[in-house]
Amino acid sequence: MISRKTCLVLLSLTLAAGGLSGCGQKTPEQKEEAAYDSSALGYEKTPEVTSVAVTAAGDLLVTGTAVAEGRVRLTSLSGQAYGVTAGRDGRFQASLPQSPGGSLYDLAMEQQGRLMKAEGRLFVPPAGDIDEPPRAVFMRVGAPGLPLWPQAPLLAVADYDAGGALAISGRTENDAMVDIELNGQKAVEVRAGADGVYTALIPLEASVIGQRLVIGVRSRQKYVTHPLTLRAPHAVPSVGMQDGLWYIDRPLVGGGTQVTVVF
Repeated sequence: MISRKTCLVLLSLTLAAGGLSGCGQKTPEQKEEAAYDSSALGYEKTPEVTSVAVTAAGDLLVTGTAVAEGRVRLTSLSGQAYGVTAGRDGRFQASLPQSPGGSLYDLAMEQQGRLMKAEGRLFVPPAGDIDEPPRAVFMRVGAPGLPLWPQAPLLAVADYDAGGALAISGRTENDAMVDIELNGQKAVEVRAGADGVYTALIPLEASVIGQRLVIGVRSRQKYVTHPLTLRAPHAVPSVGMQDGLWYIDRPLVGGGTQVTVVF
């Protein structure tokens, strides 16, 4: 039996991935997706991160969009806040220090006296090469994380929780169909967006916490497989490495923890 809380998380993942028609149902194919946009739901558009680079000084140069001339705030996990003002076109840039264990930043915007938080949190593994974009990920709440670097692989990010929700994302050819396999069996088919980024919910019959899965992803020209251990989520925020992968635990406001894995 799937709990109501699990169903809500699963449904949220599903809506963002463009897939299931109801909690616990499988789908053989997911059609072309639309990017998640809070303004489509009647809300003011929240700030977004579009790219991350490394400066000559070793800091992170974060570029994004907000409302025109809006005040944007980026806050580290330790509580240190950095403020910048977006231009007339809504574009903003912020130079932020890196953390040796990976950098986490919350993104928010001041709008008419209110602080509007972004739909997730920015994570950037330690990076030092100014000629290579870091493996930055925008980790969305209850939705698949989005790889921000242009050279992101076919399998770049995975998200899961203790209740049995599992989603992945990556980058491929623009508008390409992508087949996802789980332990050698076809699980779902999705289409990448115009920017080459795809997200997909992998249907599971039950929680597989503690198990080691093999995820396969096939596009027009590539096929990759990668093992993924779904270790038990932590009850407190944490960042660490296991089997060469980054694991980021984020407790959710309504209960439970979402884990993001960066390949």
